[in-house]
Amino acid sequence: MERVIGLVNKLQQICTSLGDNALSPQSILWNRLPTIVVVGGQSSGKSSVLEAVVGRDFLPRGTGIVTKRPLVLQLVKTDDPNAVDYGEFAHAPGRKFTNFDDITKEIEDETDRHLLRQGGTKVVSPDPIYLTVYSNNVPNLTLVDMPGLTKVPIDGQPASIVQELDDMARQYVKSDNAIILAVTPANADLATSDALRMARDVDPAGDRTIGVLTKVDIMDRGTDCRDVLLGKTLKLKHGWVAVVNRGQADINSKVTMKDARGREHEFFQSKPEYQDLQNTGTTFLAEKLSNHLINEIMKSLPSIQSYIEGTIAKLQKELTALGGDVSHSRGAMLHLTLQLCQKLERAFERIVDGGKDGGEKVLDVFEIKLKEAINKLPFQKILTLKNVQMVVNEADGYQPHIIAPENGYRRLIEDGLSLLRDPALNAIEQVHQILKSIVTLAVNTPECRDLARFFNLKSEIINHAASTLEKLRKDADGMVRTLVDMEASYLSASFFREIVAAESYAYDPSRPRPAFYTLAGDNLFEKRYDNLPPADAHLQKISDHVSAYLAIVKGQMLATVPKAIVHTMVVPAKAGLLLELQEEVAGKEEPQLRRLINESEEIAAQRDGIRKRLTLLQRASGEIAAFM
Repeated sequence: MERVIGLVNKLQQICTSLGDNALSPQSILWNRLPTIVVVGGQSSGKSSVLEAVVGRDFLPRGTGIVTKRPLVLQLVKTDDPNAVDYGEFAHAPGRKFTNFDDITKEIEDETDRHLLRQGGTKVVSPDPIYLTVYSNNVPNLTLVDMPGLTKVPIDGQPASIVQELDDMARQYVKSDNAIILAVTPANADLATSDALRMARDVDPAGDRTIGVLTKVDIMDRGTDCRDVLLGKTLKLKHGWVAVVNRGQADINSKVTMKDARGREHEFFQSKPEYQDLQNTGTTFLAEKLSNHLINEIMKSLPSIQSYIEGTIAKLQKELTALGGDVSHSRGAMLHLTLQLCQKLERAFERIVDGGKDGGEKVLDVFEIKLKEAINKLPFQKILTLKNVQMVVNEADGYQPHIIAPENGYRRLIEDGLSLLRDPALNAIEQVHQILKSIVTLAVNTPECRDLARFFNLKSEIINHAASTLEKLRKDADGMVRTLVDMEASYLSASFFREIVAAESYAYDPSRPRPAFYTLAGDNLFEKRYDNLPPADAHLQKISDHVSAYLAIVKGQMLATVPKAIVHTMVVPAKAGLLLELQEEVAGKEEPQLRRLINESEEIAAQRDGIRKRLTLLQRASGEIAAFM
C-alpha cells in the first residue's frame, strides 16, 4: 500500500515540477493520475475532515472564504514513530515546517503573495499550493482541498465569486480520474448540498463520488443519517461515511486530535442507529480513501505508463526538430554557418528544378506570359498606312527615295523593335520575383528548419540571397536590352532580298520557292495590290514587309530571351546563391560569428522547457517501471 501511494506522490511531485495541474491548458500528466478532490460548501466541515485525517491543525480558519486556492495535500507515512512530523511546500523547497502553526501561516502568506502577484484584484485563484506532510500517524494519501462553494456572496465578496468558485472546482472534478469526496453537513437537506450538486453534474451515475457526512452529532433531535449511510436516500457506488469533527468550541478549548477521535468513536458506539455500521468515523474514512485510491491507481498504471511513453516519444521528436546546443568555438560556429548556407542552397536548387512552386512557374513565364505579352503588342498602330507614310516621308527628308524607302523601313522596324523591350524586361522581373519567393520557400523547408533558431543568420542569408538575385537581375536586364538593341542595330538585308524573291514566286510559281516564304506569314506574299490605288499599294507593301520582318524577330526573341534569362539569372543563382556570404563568413572572427548565430531566446527557452518535461517524464516512466 505504501509503495503505491508513494508512487503517486512521486508522480504528483513530478507534476508540480512541470507546473502541471487540472487547470493547465495542456495537462501532461495530472489528469491521468487518480486524485481525490475534496469539495464542499463553505462551513460544511470540509477543513475539519482533512485535519482529522492528518491529525493536526494546519488549515486557515475563519468566516467566509478561508481556503482561497486549491491545496494539493500529499500525506507520506514515515517508518519511525519517534520522528518529528513536518511539512514541506513546493514553493519553498528544502525548508521543513515542524511547527504546524507555521504551516497555517505559510498557506495564508503564500496565498496573499500569489494574489498580489496576480494584480491584487482577485479574491481566489485556481493555481494550487503544494504541501507534503511527513508523519508516522498519517495514511499514504493525496488529496486536493478546494475552496468552499457558496450560493450567495457575502459582504466584501464580488458578485462573480459564486461562479468563480464553481468553475474552479469543476475543472478539478470533471476529469474521469478524479475521485470526488463530497463533504455535506448531515444537519442540512441533501438536496441543497453544493458538493452533491456538483458531483451529480460531472458524475451523474455516482461512479466516482464518495459521500462524507459531517456534523452528525448536531442533527435535530429525533433525526439521524442511517438511511443515507445505507444508501437508501441517495445511492453512491462507493458509499457514504459519517464523521464527527471538533466544533469551534473544541478547537478553542485545545481539544487534541487524539481526544477528538476518542469522542467520535464513543458517539457512534453510543447511538443504536450507528452501532452496527462500519462506515463511520475518521479512521474508517482515511482507510477507505487510501484503499480506494490504491485500487484506482493500480487500474490506471498501465494506461498511464503507455501515455507517458507516447508523450516521451513526441517530446523527443520535438527536441530533435529544435536542434542541439550551439558550440561557441570559432571552428564549430563557422562549420555550422557554412553548413546552414549549403542546406539553403541545396533546398533552393531543388525547388528551382522542381515542380509547380519552382521550375513550372519560370516555364510559365516563358511559354505563356512572355508569348502573350509579345502577341498583344500594338504593332498594327505602327503599320497603318497613315503612320507608314508619315515615317517614310520624315525619313526621306528633302530628298525622296528613288526605288525603296530604306530609311523609312529602318525607322519602322526600329519602332516595332522598341515595343519588344518591355515584355522582355517584364519577363526578367517576373522570374526575379519567382526566385525570391523560392528563397522564402527554401528557408521554411524541413532541411532548413534550424535557421529558425538563428534569427541573425536567417536575416543575413535572406538579405544576401536577395542581393545576389538583384545583381543577377541587372545582368539579365543588360543582356536582354543588348539582344533587342542588336536587332535594331543591324537589319538582315538578306531577308529583304528574300522578300523580292517571294513576291516573284507569288507572281510566277515556276521560280524557286524562297526559304523565308513560309516564315514570313500566312501566304503574305501572295497578296494582290491591284485593287488599291498605286500610292496605297506602295505603302501597304512597305507595311507588309516590315510586319513580316518583325514576325521573324518576334520568333527569335521568344527563343533567345528565355535563354538569356536562364543563362544570366537562373543558372548562376543555383550555382552560387550564397557564395558571397560564405566568403564573407570565412573571414569573420569569433565575436562576429557568435553574433551571427546568436540563437533565438524563444527557441532556447522552448528547447529547455521540452528537456525539462522530457527529463521529468522519463523519471516518471522509470518510477512506474520500477514499481511494476
